[in-house]
Amino acid sequence: MLQKVVISPRQLLTRAELEAYDPASEPWQKQFARRYTHHSELKDVLNNMEDVNGTVYEKFAVSITPYMAQLMDPNDPNCPIRLQYLPSRHEEQKPGFHTLLDELGEEGDTVPGTSVVHRYPRRVLFLVSNTCSTLCRFCTRKRMVSQPSGSVHKDEIERSIDYIASNKGIDDVLLSGGDPLTFDDERLDYILGAIRERAPHVRFLRIGSRMVVQLPTRVTPELCAILEKHRVQMVNIHINHPKEITPLLRERVKLIQKAGIMMGLQTVCLKGVNDDVAVLRELFMQAIEMGVRPYYVYSTDMVEGAHHFIVPYHRMLELYEGIRGWISGPAVPTFVVDGLGGLGKLPIIPTYVTEEIRRDGQGTTIKCRNYKGDTVEMPGLGLDFRVPSQSRA
Repeated sequence: MLQKVVISPRQLLTRAELEAYDPASEPWQKQFARRYTHHSELKDVLNNMEDVNGTVYEKFAVSITPYMAQLMDPNDPNCPIRLQYLPSRHEEQKPGFHTLLDELGEEGDTVPGTSVVHRYPRRVLFLVSNTCSTLCRFCTRKRMVSQPSGSVHKDEIERSIDYIASNKGIDDVLLSGGDPLTFDDERLDYILGAIRERAPHVRFLRIGSRMVVQLPTRVTPELCAILEKHRVQMVNIHINHPKEITPLLRERVKLIQKAGIMMGLQTVCLKGVNDDVAVLRELFMQAIEMGVRPYYVYSTDMVEGAHHFIVPYHRMLELYEGIRGWISGPAVPTFVVDGLGGLGKLPIIPTYVTEEIRRDGQGTTIKCRNYKGDTVEMPGLGLDFRVPSQSRA
């Protein structure tokens, strides 16, 4: 009997080949197999590219889909898409502060024998995969993503579902990784179905995925049918720059929305990529325009090899001030710092309202400032006013 030979799709190694390539022309699995896994593979695709030391790969791998490579400026080394995915010599430099591989302390909150991070009382993070379609250089889970030791085995997934099922107080489950959408439809169908069958007390089931943005063709009618069948209520996607919002992405986002699924946007504040008021205004308005609600803007986590992306706290406050009041209210996300060692998401907000003691000592007065700098005093908000009780005759 003749044995069938499976030929892997070849990489697109010249600019002409890449520009002629239509990501929607083949199944997502084939594009996934065409990923670039070393910056040298892009030498005839991108000009002015930094040639980094091979030791960078010892800490964190490279993986870039052809679709994302198409979005990279062929000549500009400071292209915001390039900066997010191409390795840099900065990754080997030591900053003047401490960095960690598990900066968020997730391992300390992971239930033994599972891949469930149970930090908050009623919700859990369920890490189902250590694989992504394209690897972000600022990834907070470098300890497991792309690392063989970070693989989530089938028995771990089973024990994780058992843990969720046995804890009736858990009503919110977020599937993340890696990226859950790197699983094929059959595997994803099984995991989502098992959660719904064995843990009917889960009221809110959601997925966090960067793959929707990095390889939009992963979103198919078949995938959306699975998400709808198992009542996945929300898909959070991750976009850092307006250049990532393309006609193909808009088209595939609509497929998810037609399945009745809410969509949220998460963004990481990255130096040189999006630490600019005009960029963020445009990003959030384009997101809300396509029906994706901006949710969080994270400070860059102090994970190894990502320190050069960190935007100072004072600049994050300035960015927030440049957004709130200047764009549509529903398009304004919450800016947060993910506290070191597992402290959780902590909102950072400029001071718009302050309470001060009145000069006469009788209660307090409230001073308000709007986005334009206009101020007003509202002493009534500082009083503890009570309606007098009515006496009965």
